[in-house]
Amino acid sequence: METSSWLGLLAVLITTIGTVLGTWLGRTKTTVQEIPAEGVDPAPAQPEGTWTVSPEMYRWFQDQMASMHGRIRTLEDAEAEARTRADRTDRLLGLALDHISQQDARLTAAGMPLVPMDPELVAARDAR
Repeated sequence: METSSWLGLLAVLITTIGTVLGTWLGRTKTTVQEIPAEGVDPAPAQPEGTWTVSPEMYRWFQDQMASMHGRIRTLEDAEAEARTRADRTDRLLGLALDHISQQDARLTAAGMPLVPMDPELVAARDAR
């Protein structure tokens, strides 16, 4: 077998292993955030025909607001973590595309072009 066919096979094998490993890492390292969304406790009864708020109603309202603010804080933290993870993934994808471009240029200069890249990858690489 020629050297170029071995190199092509090796390139395909490395790409496949990288894809499988990346998929596995993506599935094991990302978790769906479970935000507890308990039902709202019923409001205490209010006396009929009055505009005053009972102390029980006031405490109930404060508890509901504290609970809501806690859930909002949890959601904001989850959103910030997801945004950080997306930025890191985008940066790593850019580095990978740059590396592929460099390898492609080296192998093309040596007379052994890589297997043609997917048009979406070429567009993403050229857009950088």
